[in-house]
Amino acid sequence: MTVHYRTQGIILKKQDRGEADRLFTVFTKDFGKLKLQAISERKITSKLRGGLELFYLSELEFIQGKARKTITDATLVERYPLLRNSFERMRAMQRFAEVTDELIKGQERDEKIWNLLKGTLSFLNRSRLESHDLKILAYYFLWNLLSYAGYAPSLEQIAAKDARIAEFIGMFLESNIESLQNIDTQGINETLLRTISQEHLSKVLQN
Repeated sequence: MTVHYRTQGIILKKQDRGEADRLFTVFTKDFGKLKLQAISERKITSKLRGGLELFYLSELEFIQGKARKTITDATLVERYPLLRNSFERMRAMQRFAEVTDELIKGQERDEKIWNLLKGTLSFLNRSRLESHDLKILAYYFLWNLLSYAGYAPSLEQIAAKDARIAEFIGMFLESNIESLQNIDTQGINETLLRTISQEHLSKVLQN
């Protein structure tokens, strides 16, 4: 008997396969990061097309086969229209998705990462965002993702290099996404931040 699994997921990446299939990288609420195949999804008549766009929050149903997981149903929950209408915001989310895919290796439920991704999408869907807000969001996203994934450098090691940066990073690890616009970057040595973040911050903040 085939077992059907159902969960919400955020579409991080899509890759064409064969003549009409696609492989999706999805971070799900209940299973963590998954690779899910969608058969014939690129056909105009596919019933899956409406729920499988990049950075959609969707309700997904899939089955586990011998070699792969296959999507059987995809229903859009939230498309984040203000994010999608901004090239700058879409570029930022693309980089967040790439770093998430790079850092999260296996399939494991992680509520903190799930909430970080959902919160980031909601933040990028706000009616007003300045370039400063996007930069602060990049710092916030990366340091929390590194921390949740077990890669964050020790604050003691950072403090030994620059106490101001240790305090700056500490704010991100202790605050929530709603408080980002009140954080000041004045006096932060971005070169050192890039170095101690194992080059992931450089990737997120590249021009």
